[in-house]
Amino acid sequence: MLRDCWRTGQAPASTRRISPISSSKPIATAYKSARPPVSTSRNTVGNTRMKGKRAGCNRYVEAIAVRSSRKRCGLAVGAAVEAALRDNRLLFAFQPVVCAATGKVDYFECLLRMRDEEGGIVSGGEFITIVEELGWIGVIDRYVLNKTVQELATNPEVRLGFNISGMTARDRPWLRSLTSLLHHRQDIVRRLVVEITETAALGDIAESVRFVNTLRHVGCRVALDDFGAGHTSLRHLQILPVDIVKFDGSLVRNLTSRPQARIFFRHLLGLIKGLGLATVAECVENAEDAALLRAEGIVYLQGHHFGRPTIARTSPQTAERPTL
Repeated sequence: MLRDCWRTGQAPASTRRISPISSSKPIATAYKSARPPVSTSRNTVGNTRMKGKRAGCNRYVEAIAVRSSRKRCGLAVGAAVEAALRDNRLLFAFQPVVCAATGKVDYFECLLRMRDEEGGIVSGGEFITIVEELGWIGVIDRYVLNKTVQELATNPEVRLGFNISGMTARDRPWLRSLTSLLHHRQDIVRRLVVEITETAALGDIAESVRFVNTLRHVGCRVALDDFGAGHTSLRHLQILPVDIVKFDGSLVRNLTSRPQARIFFRHLLGLIKGLGLATVAECVENAEDAALLRAEGIVYLQGHHFGRPTIARTSPQTAERPTL
């Protein structure tokens, strides 16, 4: 898999025949600009050399070799993503977010996938981290924005949401692109949910407030994603003018079998409901957890129990009606 190559330093078979430096100038340039300062690099090399002296010169040489292999692999993966972008092989998988009270789909989250040269589907998790390392994530997030708007224009009955990176959450040109693209398009804007991760929101709270305010002024709904995975405080939630809070899967998964986790979740849910915010529970994987979350008063549910990500949008077959 693509992510495995980053760890092992071996490029995947589908990308080894691509010459990342010669055929992918934007990727190579992005990687060069993303390198640490010379002083940092020298410190890192110095530390590595000292470790090598303690552990033996062979380990020092091996560390340098692995580092070099990972760089080559990262460029190869970046070139594969660039080729997919050029050949229109980046696509969405859609996962439903359903209303807990009715079981009906409120919106579909758009999850990025890549079709490789053999026709297989590669999860975004296999290449997004590497693209971020290369400093090229802004290009991908612009593609996701444009593709989502195109989907909404083509399908007037559908609501869609997508997640942006922390870097894009501080990218004013991206925000200007969104406002320009959606200017006087209220038919599309009201069906769009932009998800910003908790970590990204806390990176620069003042900039995040400005970013969220702009999105809401345009008319989008804004969701704080992965809530509970970081260190968001209630003060942050009071400052950030989001519409929806999405509980991270670590707080939700197998909730029925974790009594203490249920108490903690109930407390958090009550506080967020008190702020007047809608809530989503992610990673709902069984009927028992779905019933418990519904009873606790969660507004929306998302997870494999209601539908796995699929290339074709489908309504969930397992969504349950509340017991009367």
